[in-house]
Amino acid sequence: MKKVGIGQWILGLVLFLYTMICLLPVILVVIVSFSSDESINKNGFSFFPEQWSLKAWEYVGSFGRQLINSYAVTIFITIGGTVLGLIIMSMFAYTLSRKNFELRSFLSIMMLITMLFSGGLLSSYLVNTTMYHLKDNLLVLLLPGTMNVMNVIILRTYIQSNIPDALIESAKIDGARERTIFWKIAAPMMKPALASVGFMMAVGYWNEWQGAMIYITSPSKTPLQLLLVRIENNINFLMQNAGNVPTDVYASMSQNIPQNSGRMAILLTVLGPIMVIYPFFQKYFVKGLTVGSVKG
Repeated sequence: MKKVGIGQWILGLVLFLYTMICLLPVILVVIVSFSSDESINKNGFSFFPEQWSLKAWEYVGSFGRQLINSYAVTIFITIGGTVLGLIIMSMFAYTLSRKNFELRSFLSIMMLITMLFSGGLLSSYLVNTTMYHLKDNLLVLLLPGTMNVMNVIILRTYIQSNIPDALIESAKIDGARERTIFWKIAAPMMKPALASVGFMMAVGYWNEWQGAMIYITSPSKTPLQLLLVRIENNINFLMQNAGNVPTDVYASMSQNIPQNSGRMAILLTVLGPIMVIYPFFQKYFVKGLTVGSVKG
């Protein structure tokens, strides 16, 4: 058995302390979400509240069917956009990685131009609503995120670094076409990079709310993030207009809308699924990003 030196003990202690520093705020958020607003207003945020309460979660759960529907919409957008984006970007990255492809330089330059210049929010809104007629359509939340220049660069670099040209050339000699080479050889070998890029895409889709606020009007198509933004706005409205509302009315409203604990419950509603999924993608996430950062 290899002897553990004092340096490794110190490093382990430092990493443990850093982990606890990162973990304690999450634990505090969970505890506060189950605390009563009275104890929070009296003692502030605490790991040991005087009074426990489920009002925050009851308030979030009061949206019932709308909350479930918003979860379904967000899951559909996240899974659909991530899968479609990985297919498009991996095929594009594979194409750019082939040195004998004549349009390689031209497409690379065009891709980088889109990374440096943008038409802005107004132009994209006009194009999406007047030309593509995507107003109040879930496709407007799904399609724009399927192409990301940095992700394409990461995938292209991974292919160039981990898939030998000799392997592809030998497959061509055996009669395999480019489509067969990509799906049978390149794609299976790209799993670490696809997992890391896919996780980043999924987080982006999951946290997206601005596009939904601009384009989506139907309650049945409202994603989770937009719903929770509206819940947060209700809480902010209550706090900002406390002086303009009669005391008895404000007391009744504040009982139904927990302010501080409600925010923490909203936060956990959003972060919960990502926190559960992340550990399963961590090893691929680190490996894919490391490869993509070594070679540009």
